[in-house]
Amino acid sequence: MAEITMELIKELREKTQVGMMDCKKALIESNGDIEKAIEILRKKGAAVAQKRAGNATDNGHVESCLSKDFRKGVLLKMSCETDFSANTQDMKNFAKDVCEHILSKGCKSVENLLNEIIFNGKITIQQKLEELIAKIAESIKAEEFVLYETDNFGFVNSYIHPGANLGILIELRADKEITGANVEKLKQLTHDLCMQIAVTNPLSISSNDLDKDVIAKEQEIIKEQLLSSGKPANMVEKIMQGKLAKFYEDVCLENQVYIKNDKLKVNQLVESVSKETGLKLEIKNFTRFFVGKQ
Repeated sequence: MAEITMELIKELREKTQVGMMDCKKALIESNGDIEKAIEILRKKGAAVAQKRAGNATDNGHVESCLSKDFRKGVLLKMSCETDFSANTQDMKNFAKDVCEHILSKGCKSVENLLNEIIFNGKITIQQKLEELIAKIAESIKAEEFVLYETDNFGFVNSYIHPGANLGILIELRADKEITGANVEKLKQLTHDLCMQIAVTNPLSISSNDLDKDVIAKEQEIIKEQLLSSGKPANMVEKIMQGKLAKFYEDVCLENQVYIKNDKLKVNQLVESVSKETGLKLEIKNFTRFFVGKQ
């Protein structure tokens, strides 16, 4: 049997980031063969991942990355069992690597993503995830991601809240090509919009985008409240429209009062930057990922 030296154990640990005792056991099982030991540890990681798969994952980490020209952006949501694991450097590094892979290669689903080859072209994201699960000893999942890709008329930015349990990705659209002269102003505008979304958690960009079922349900609630309060039936419709307008102010981004200036609506903020830049700007998309309890 090959001698299992401390140098050999350290070499395996450096390659896998697995604990020293697990490295030693794998080397003993592989008779000192590093490559076989790595395979043994990967299989162990898969087994641990399967064993812990049913555990509750109420914590997590949200990561983002952007192209240098602000034309592409990714927002990724990872979940795990504890807040401690969510903030480990291993989790941060994994999430960042996966984000950059999505940005570079493009992916359509989490299932496809997990089968992608990454990390020096040797293993899949799923295999790397299993190694991370074995090391941290928690259930960890890549829950969901979004990839925004636009052209020279678009602008993408992101915001990650301190603690990385909340993240926003936003896309603006202009009526003409966005040049370098306007980049800083659009960076500021999109940052402010991301902060707005982080604080208010809107359901849609405008009332036109709001789910019709949501509107119908709110109308039903308002109507019942008004009738039960004794309001005349002929007044209900008029009062309802006013209450719906207030509802839109709460849940539709463009209708909201701007959190940094209560004399402005968000759509007025966008209009003011449109005038400054000479661009007709609109909010095209946004995504808000949150992990934990609201």
